Amino acid sequence: MNPFVLASISLSDTDRRVLVIALIIILIAFLLAALIGIAIRHTMLYQSKRADAFMHDVAVTHVVATPKEFRALGFKKNNRILFRSSLIPFGIGILGLLIWIISNIASGRWGENIFVVWSELFFHFDWKGTPEDPVFVKVFGMSLLARFPSVSAAPTFRVEHIPAYIEVFLFLASWIYYAVVCQAYIARFIMIIYRSNDIFEKSLEGFKANKDIDIKNNNPAPPTE
Repeated sequence: MNPFVLASISLSDTDRRVLVIALIIILIAFLLAALIGIAIRHTMLYQSKRADAFMHDVAVTHVVATPKEFRALGFKKNNRILFRSSLIPFGIGILGLLIWIISNIASGRWGENIFVVWSELFFHFDWKGTPEDPVFVKVFGMSLLARFPSVSAAPTFRVEHIPAYIEVFLFLASWIYYAVVCQAYIARFIMIIYRSNDIFEKSLEGFKANKDIDIKNNNPAPPTE
């Protein structure tokens, strides 16, 4: 595009503000994605080493002699670890369920949405704005954030909602914990498949067939008479 055309494009104060906010949001999203990716990679590497550890002895002692046997034993060990690891998040979830049942029996609020109650602990924002001061505006045909939304409700804490706060916290902890357990299972599963093909692989790299037939006889037999 002609640079003179770009120079002739004038942006309003709202457009400049939109672009700045968009850049900030993109930067924050990139940093969050990078942190999540680092955490996932760390877990994958740790669990891959764990798979190596529990399959090391059976491999070096030749308890398993084929890739099929290696995978069968590895999957069995991996499933057992998954079962044991899943007991903790399921126990946390069951505890949250018991608290929910007991609190509802005591209060009779069976239809109450505990996640809406949980949201009381956080800021609420006005995402609609007004026609004179909108939150979103059209820029180049796209709806972009024009300003940070104003706070519509501040965090509140109610004593009667403490059971709901505990229940949601336990449910969220259970789900996140189980997601990490499943990720660890997948990492070990992938490593078991990789090792089953790698350690039993036969390679001719560096092999020279002529070396096997290059026979040197240092003590030749005497000639026949």
